[in-house]
Amino acid sequence: MTVKNSLFLLKKTFIAACAVMLGATALPLRAEVIRPIVFPVQGEAYFTDTFNDGRSGGRSHEGIDIMADKMTPVIAVIDGRIRWMTETEASYGWMVVLEDAEGYEYSYIHLNNDTPGTDDGMGGREYAIAPGIERGAFVTKGQLIGWVGDSGNAETTPPHLHFEIEEPGGLAVNPYWTLLAAERPGRFDPEAAKIVSPDINTDKGLPTSGGVACLSGSLIKSPTASAVYYCGGDGKRYVFPNDKTYFTWYADFTGVKTVTAEDLAAVPIGGNVTYRPGVKLLKIQSDPKVYAVDRGGTLRWVTSDTIAAALYGTAWAKQVHDLSDAFFVNYKLGEPVTTAD
Repeated sequence: MTVKNSLFLLKKTFIAACAVMLGATALPLRAEVIRPIVFPVQGEAYFTDTFNDGRSGGRSHEGIDIMADKMTPVIAVIDGRIRWMTETEASYGWMVVLEDAEGYEYSYIHLNNDTPGTDDGMGGREYAIAPGIERGAFVTKGQLIGWVGDSGNAETTPPHLHFEIEEPGGLAVNPYWTLLAAERPGRFDPEAAKIVSPDINTDKGLPTSGGVACLSGSLIKSPTASAVYYCGGDGKRYVFPNDKTYFTWYADFTGVKTVTAEDLAAVPIGGNVTYRPGVKLLKIQSDPKVYAVDRGGTLRWVTSDTIAAALYGTAWAKQVHDLSDAFFVNYKLGEPVTTAD
């Protein structure tokens, strides 16, 4: 493992440790914007949160640098159209801008400018941008856009993809959270899964502000029963199916507020709470498969004991919880986990 990869893993471990120590309190890091994308680099890559870091000339970094080898494929993160691209290499290098149906834009910068195997800067469009990528063209998620490189003002840096996300209207948002949550076929990172789902509102994709009777993010119960409910940002209450589910989100019951039976009944039930992503592994009695929990109650089959041990440690079997068949319908199935990378 390289020194850079070691530092990246150390940072992730530190953040995760902070989350554990905080218990029932909110994480200090919150994913303000998470777009439903696939990871833009198709191969070994790593990144850290460098958004808004200082740059020369008083500039700030409006994206995330995804470090990867030259000529690593770069793919479309969503279905969309090519809104803009460079026709020749610019001062900032080869660039493609992809726009989705909601008007969000995804910029790919510093695409390759070298003849493969060299650092000659003579690769031209052929080795920067894939065939068929033209202004106005529509692309599908996962389609080849181009290749990682060091073009333009990245010539003196290690090869990387500078990746940006802009909201409709042009405001740059931090892509870090989106990249942590991005679909990476076959791959799963328990620590990243926990970070991008710091609370139930975020995990379920609910608003962050709710009604008065059920304050968003609070925990409530009636004075005559032990059942605890989560108040969602949509003004509804969500049920914890059991204490095992509850304790993946909270360390204790100190934050639970008792309300009158009338106030509780006035809040409609929105559904069940699912396990917090990345915390435990799940299985049901009628299926021998063991599943990792990803964002939004997505179950991903961990395809081997070796992968489970790499992700959850040699005692991974002790992290497996039995899920009642009755609650299995609260989850959806995602891509299997086929690698321990």
